[in-house]
Parts: sequence; C-alpha cells; structure tokens
Amino acid sequence: MEERDLQNEILTLENEHNIKILDITTMDGVLSRPVVESAIDSLKETLGQINLDDIAKSVDDDLKEFSESV
Repeated sequence: MEERDLQNEILTLENEHNIKILDITTMDGVLSRPVVESAIDSLKETLGQINLDDIAKSVDDDLKEFSESV
C-alpha cells in the first residue's frame, strides 16, 4: 500500500473547496493515521456529492429576496 501524504491531502481539500478543516474528534481521543485517512476519505466523498457553488448561489438568491421584502 502506498504511503499517503495526509497533510497535502488536507491542504488540497481546503484549497479546492475553499473550506477549513478545523479538527478531527474521536470517541476515545486517539488520533491515529487510519482515523485521519478515514476522515479525509469521508470528507472527499461528502464534498463529491454536494455542489457548494449551487448552495452559495441559492443562499445569495434567498438573501436578496429577503432584503427586497424587508
């Protein structure tokens, strides 16, 4: 199995999706390499299923509509 550069993967996710990954919390407080790998993979999967640009546009539209009604 190839060694993963987890720090680089986190930075890439943050830059590509304009997000900040603040922390990873575990039930037992142990932060092992497999836990970090799983968290990164889960975040990649989640981000792949949503379109942040569409969400941002929708929020902008809602805010404009609200401000016009006030």
